[in-house]
Amino acid sequence: MKAYADYNFYAGTYCGKMEEDDFNRQILTASQYIRYLTMGASDNYDGEELKYAACSAADLYYSASVSTNKPSSRNTGTVKSENNDGYSVTFVTEGKDGETKEELTGRKVYSEIRKWLLPTGLLRRKVRCVHDYQCGYHTL
Repeated sequence: MKAYADYNFYAGTYCGKMEEDDFNRQILTASQYIRYLTMGASDNYDGEELKYAACSAADLYYSASVSTNKPSSRNTGTVKSENNDGYSVTFVTEGKDGETKEELTGRKVYSEIRKWLLPTGLLRRKVRCVHDYQCGYHTL
């Protein structure tokens, strides 16, 4: 399987902070997700945007895996609401109500990949006739 970025690009150009072993694990997941989103069209693309998208996605996957393994500390973060009647405190979270960490990570990764790859046309889902120059499909 082809990874869309190597560690030299990640550490040098992208200025990433992951160790090489962690990067090698996460870049394969990121590359496979990009390949899935682009329906394989990314394998034939040589632009820098693809490398940046893969590195961004790998960073997000890594930070999600680190935060999952780290024990959470109580009473940290920004207070959303507080009630002193029965002492209740609600903190601001990144996710939507009822959203799992995996769903939040997936949404964040997709948003980051979309930011980098949307201008390239790799995320286009347009379906058209293969021989539209003959049948006049483009004039409909």
